[in-house]
Amino acid sequence: MTIYPKWKEDRVYAIAIFVLIVSAILYLGVKIDNLVRQSEQIGQPAPYEHTISIDGEGKAIGKPDIATITMGAENKGVDAAAAQQANNTVMNKIIADTKTLEISEDDIQTSNYSIYEDIQWNSDTNVSESKGWIVSNSITIKVRDTAKLSSVLTMAAQNGITNISGPTFTIDDTTNLKAEARTKAIAQAEEKAAAIAASLGMKIEKAVGYSEWAPTNYYDYSYGLSASALKDTVSAPTIQTGTNEVTLDVSITYKLVE
Repeated sequence: MTIYPKWKEDRVYAIAIFVLIVSAILYLGVKIDNLVRQSEQIGQPAPYEHTISIDGEGKAIGKPDIATITMGAENKGVDAAAAQQANNTVMNKIIADTKTLEISEDDIQTSNYSIYEDIQWNSDTNVSESKGWIVSNSITIKVRDTAKLSSVLTMAAQNGITNISGPTFTIDDTTNLKAEARTKAIAQAEEKAAAIAASLGMKIEKAVGYSEWAPTNYYDYSYGLSASALKDTVSAPTIQTGTNEVTLDVSITYKLVE
């Protein structure tokens, strides 16, 4: 093993440190040179793409082809079994007769069923007393042929139903209506964007971003009858389906050029 004097070791370390410093300076010099070359012109900002985002709204009108109604019966009995039996008689008849109107079993759904004791306060005795039991049962029916809706309501009135709510009119397939609304919404957005661009002394080059959404619409045309009114019904009611409106909103981002 060769042993160097201390002054020689110090000299080796000094040379090594010098080489590292020179290498670092050269590396930084190359990086700075590359950054300068990437600039089109010293002192000028990088090119900037001017964009604006514009909203548009389109609407299309269609005829409803589905009516949804909810109907039910509430029955009382001295006990839970008696109330349930009375209710079963009414609701089973309603369901059976609904099917005779060529409404699919898949479009008949139980939407509520409850059994509870009718407890009432007796102010004379200051004691809660049972007045029997109550069973409430409701079904939701989807009528795909709206011309049958009047017949469904008349049938329900003749079979002991105690409440009806609805109908709610909807459109089964809104694909074509959405396409129509989308076209109108895009046209509206383009018209607004062109006007804004012109006021800025620019023009639209192309669309660079797009999104769309449908606001929530509620169509609830109520047809309500009390128990007494249902019993007195002797003729089929006239039901007007009207029209539904499909709305589509869009947001488009446009690139502007001079």
